[in-house]
Amino acid sequence: MNILDQKIEEVERKIKDIKARWPFHSPKVSMVQELEDLEIKLKALKEQKKNQSQ
Repeated sequence: MNILDQKIEEVERKIKDIKARWPFHSPKVSMVQELEDLEIKLKALKEQKKNQSQ
């Protein structure tokens, strides 16, 4: 497993953790922002991996 795969796995783990802690009502703004940031980072990492394999 290369470093890029490890980074993707780490971001996916963080996203899963946030979703597990997500309150049923009214999540904190900081949680929403963190989730959005992680999803953007994950998308960028996957795009980077895709571009490497071409």
